[in-house]
Amino acid sequence: MKQFLKHIGWALALVLLLLPACSKYDMDVDPLRERFGEPSRDAGVAIGTLRSQDGVRFIRLDGVSCSQIMNAKEVQDIPDGTRVFLQYRYIVAPTVDVADFCADAILVEWASPLDVGEVRYDMMAQACDPVDIVTDWMTSLEDGFLTLHYAIPASGSVKHDFSLYPGAEPNTYRLVHDAHGDFKGNQTDGLVCFDVSGLLPETGEGTVELSLDYIDLQNTEKRLTVEYQSPK
Repeated sequence: MKQFLKHIGWALALVLLLLPACSKYDMDVDPLRERFGEPSRDAGVAIGTLRSQDGVRFIRLDGVSCSQIMNAKEVQDIPDGTRVFLQYRYIVAPTVDVADFCADAILVEWASPLDVGEVRYDMMAQACDPVDIVTDWMTSLEDGFLTLHYAIPASGSVKHDFSLYPGAEPNTYRLVHDAHGDFKGNQTDGLVCFDVSGLLPETGEGTVELSLDYIDLQNTEKRLTVEYQSPK
């Protein structure tokens, strides 16, 4: 846990660990507002993957749709293929020239890379410290990434690690949380993602289920099941 996001938008009211500080975007002075028109009034928050194609920077919010980023300088230091938490505004001006592979255009107000967990390929999962998985919109399996919204007790001064181990059954994995002895502090929310694009079969137009086993904060064995569709 390196830093805290103290505020991630009015819609969430969460404190997220493992995210670097956000870069602010001043809508009042940005020249893109004159060039592309007024953005929508209400900002939205999302989790997506930063990607580039034909010189266009865009965010893929799921395995299908994407939005072109018109102020790409806000994410120029974040590599392609990075899963990010972002706040954005849609551009509503009809004159915006959007790449034909993007559904719409957005202005990014801030974007923070998610912490990346380790994917292990051996069957010997180590002892696991407890963790709760929050089953809201942030816990998802999209665009080849398993993203987990979790809750743990933590001091904020120690980095917690998360690993994914294969289970005994097909498409079953175990989440291993290593708190490194840091069990003191308030319960805190965080985000971690795993690149599982090469671990699951091609689904075509259908879906498969991924099952994730873990130990919750009551030291009870739990299983989370999420639907998966191959990225298009």
